[in-house]
Amino acid sequence: MTSNSKAVQSIIQDFQSPEPEMVLKAIKNNRKEGNQDSFKALLSLLKDTDEPLVEASIIEFLYDLKDEESVPVLIEAIQDDEFAFYHNFLVAGFWQSAIDGSDYLEEFVTVAINGEYMTSLEALTVVENFDRAYNQDLLLDLEADLNEALEKEENDDKKALLVSLNDVVRNLPIEGE
Repeated sequence: MTSNSKAVQSIIQDFQSPEPEMVLKAIKNNRKEGNQDSFKALLSLLKDTDEPLVEASIIEFLYDLKDEESVPVLIEAIQDDEFAFYHNFLVAGFWQSAIDGSDYLEEFVTVAINGEYMTSLEALTVVENFDRAYNQDLLLDLEADLNEALEKEENDDKKALLVSLNDVVRNLPIEGE
């Protein structure tokens, strides 16, 4: 579907409706007819809405993603501080929907280090499910970042998560081995 199709334009326009019922219908339509442009608009709606039903519907949508093309858009949102409140939901979308984020190991480690406890927990869960090999230098850099974060972390619960994440990263397969 082209990015400027009438269906996508209609979905994006309906996301802006002041009527929650219209927005919820647009979210439902986005499942069938949406694309990367409407997905970006959906994430913007998540950040901007104060309607609990709309927020819940978008999070449910994230947990049911099937399209691997959504991965770069989700990663971009995870890296955006404007989405900080929703980082745990965005990260959880990877394991909830079983989309592959293994190309973004560094981003998951970074969000685990910088994020709140729940975001770190979700990132740990995602990384634990990676089953590919990584460049040894990248893994060593990430271990160093995690060790530095451990020294600075004051929250004992989050520190325990970072220790677990460090163990997972240390045991990821190395390319060529």
